[in-house]
Amino acid sequence: MGLKELTLHKHREAESTHFMQELIAGHLPAEVWTDFVYQKTLFYKTLEGLAGAYCECNQVPDLYRAFLLYLDFCELANNKVYRHRTVTVDYHNYLLRLSNQPDKIMAHVYVWHMGDLFGGQMIKKLTPGSNLSLDFVNKESLIQFIRVRCKDEMAQEAITAFDYAIKIMNELF
Repeated sequence: MGLKELTLHKHREAESTHFMQELIAGHLPAEVWTDFVYQKTLFYKTLEGLAGAYCECNQVPDLYRAFLLYLDFCELANNKVYRHRTVTVDYHNYLLRLSNQPDKIMAHVYVWHMGDLFGGQMIKKLTPGSNLSLDFVNKESLIQFIRVRCKDEMAQEAITAFDYAIKIMNELF
C-alpha cells in the first residue's frame, strides 16, 4: 500500500471541513482565503527551509513556494492586518522540532506540496488573486521528486500534517 492510500482517510477528512466545502462551492469569503494564504507563509517558509537543509531539496526550485505565497498575500491583503493564528505558530514550532529528520520533513512536504500540485490547480480557479504560489514551472518533475522520497513508513507523520491542516482550516472558518 502506498502513502496516498495510507493517508486517504485524512485527505477525505480535510476535504470535508467547512472551509474546503465552502471553497469548493465557491462561497469561501475572500478574506478567509487571504488569511489562509497568510497562515501558509509562516509554515511553508519553515518547512521549505528544513527540506533544503535536511532533504536535498536545494536543487528543486519549484519546491519553494513561501515567497510566492507572500506575493499572493500582498496582492489580496488590502491593508487589512492579519496575524498568525495560535495553531499556525504551534505547527511552525512542531516543524522546527523535525530538524535532521528527513523522512518526517518529507511527509509534510508530501501533504502540502502535493496538495498544491493537484488540488491547488482546481482551487486557484475558485479563489481570488493570481495565486502565483499554485503555478509551477516543472510540475511533473516536482511530483516525481516528491514521490521518489515517499515511503509507507511516513504515513503517521503525513497524518500529523493533515491534522494540522484541518486544525488551521477549522480555526479560519
